[in-house]
Amino acid sequence: MLADGRRGALVGPRGDIAWMCVPGWDSDAVFAALIGGDGWYTVTPTQSYVWGGYYEPGSLIWRSRWTTTGGIVECRETLAYPGDAHRAVVLRRIMAVDGDADLDVQLNPAAGFGAHPLRKIRRDGAGDWTARAGDLHVRLRGCPAARADGSLLRSGVRLEAGRSRDLVLEVSDRPLPSPEPAGVLWRSTEAEWARAGTGGAAPCRHFGERG
Repeated sequence: MLADGRRGALVGPRGDIAWMCVPGWDSDAVFAALIGGDGWYTVTPTQSYVWGGYYEPGSLIWRSRWTTTGGIVECRETLAYPGDAHRAVVLRRIMAVDGDADLDVQLNPAAGFGAHPLRKIRRDGAGDWTARAGDLHVRLRGCPAARADGSLLRSGVRLEAGRSRDLVLEVSDRPLPSPEPAGVLWRSTEAEWARAGTGGAAPCRHFGERG
């Protein structure tokens, strides 16, 4: 579970965010695959893998960790903290820890528990993708080579060993502000969790599901 005080998101072993309500805890879900609806956001290795993961101490920053047939890849992920009342910001940093990494990224938000898929999908000159899902505003950064297939945005990501890639997803019930650099968002989130001290989540680990 990822959370920012305003909302929560659930991440599964395939790097699948399968549940998140926006803008608040009691709003309709924009990712509803958990209950069999439409709407998901996945970052998944293309090779067979064994999955694990852990929370960074004193925080709700989660590290998905996959041991694949080609090496080890991690995805550091969190909701930007503290959360904005109107805008959810999902931060995902993919890291090729050992060996090269190939991943499949899919974004398919659907507002209203799956009733309103992505529309008005556009890519700007900076390579950022913007769209609408019902009344929600959506922006994805970090996947300039993605392709739109109906309401689905999909991209392959290849990382050489030791390299990383930041993905930033924003979903808001208001027009989106000017984009902030991923590094700035990560640093402010880390600083807030450090200030929260023991108010964050205790470290834990989960292992064992095979891809």
